[in-house]
Amino acid sequence: MTSVDIVLDHFSWKKKIKNPKQYIKKKLLKLNKIKFFKNKSKNYTVFLTNNKKMKQLNKKFRNKNKPTDVLSFPFNNKMKYKKNLYLGDIAISYEIVN
Repeated sequence: MTSVDIVLDHFSWKKKIKNPKQYIKKKLLKLNKIKFFKNKSKNYTVFLTNNKKMKQLNKKFRNKNKPTDVLSFPFNNKMKYKKNLYLGDIAISYEIVN
């Protein structure tokens, strides 16, 4: 079973999606039907933010001083967990995606 933690950093997301946490969790039900995700516990975090924060993240991690639509941060720990596997983080900018 795949699970997700939602971090809502910017209020604009609630204008577009009434309940972002519920919306993404519904989408997970579809994802859990895919063979790769089916019989394993996988977790990741979705960070819903704005251009200002995305610009800061892009500068810090990619050395590019501009906002972007999506950033992903895979978890590169070589330890294997039998019960849960943490995949990493995904950051999404409201202004660009909208």
